[in-house]
Amino acid sequence: MNISIFNETMVDWSWQELEARKGNTVLLPLGVIEEHGPHLPLGSDIYFSYGICQRIQQEVERLGGSCVIAPPMFWGINYCTGGFPGSFSLRPETMKMLLADIFADFKRFGFNRVICVNEHGDPLHIQTILESVQEANQKGMRVQLLMEPYELKDYGVTDLDCVLVDEAEYPPELFGEGEGLDIHAGAYETAALYGLYPEMIKETDGLPDYSLNRETIRTWMGGGESVKTVVPLGYAGNPAHWQGMKEKVKGIFEILCQFVAQKIVEGDNERA
Repeated sequence: MNISIFNETMVDWSWQELEARKGNTVLLPLGVIEEHGPHLPLGSDIYFSYGICQRIQQEVERLGGSCVIAPPMFWGINYCTGGFPGSFSLRPETMKMLLADIFADFKRFGFNRVICVNEHGDPLHIQTILESVQEANQKGMRVQLLMEPYELKDYGVTDLDCVLVDEAEYPPELFGEGEGLDIHAGAYETAALYGLYPEMIKETDGLPDYSLNRETIRTWMGGGESVKTVVPLGYAGNPAHWQGMKEKVKGIFEILCQFVAQKIVEGDNERA
């Protein structure tokens, strides 16, 4: 494998090239280094975020606009999977300080609009990002976290200035009902990583179904060593069924990237 999450980001530019893009919307990929079972790499979440940002940028350019991708931030909070080796985790206050400094630098460089693309679902991780975004906006920036509509209630979001709500129209058939909760390194995430970097998928045949239910999800949310009693191999789902999800995940990603790209271009036109 030879994949660089810095490719096509501002990291490969000179400072003059970066200065020439001043005022563009910045896409900030957020994720974590976290165990993803025996079949996916520790960096899966940040690969998701980075890959989606690449596709959003390509769609923005197709629409005649321009945006930049920041170096991905792959340190975050892993509470649920913290009992497994490879799940690095920051304290919330550490993550907030890191994000505050990153946002402040964007502003100093002349980039006030930032869209955070996060592909890690730990509740404490998401809550910490939201608080960091709100604080940045109080200092004169326009930072948003890309979120799904149902998450607004889950996290008690009332300040809609701090979120870019995914209001894209998705065909219902892209979201088939499963028998259990496939929420971590199962069929969906395995199919998602395959769509971005197929060479990263290891053998999934023979992996048992560890989808969660209403009772076992409580153990999952509790974190620590007890999580291993319900997901002994580290994944919560059924990765052996990932091939049946390939086309659905591809369709979801395409619609999402088109939606975000359109919002970026519309925002640029409003400021022009």
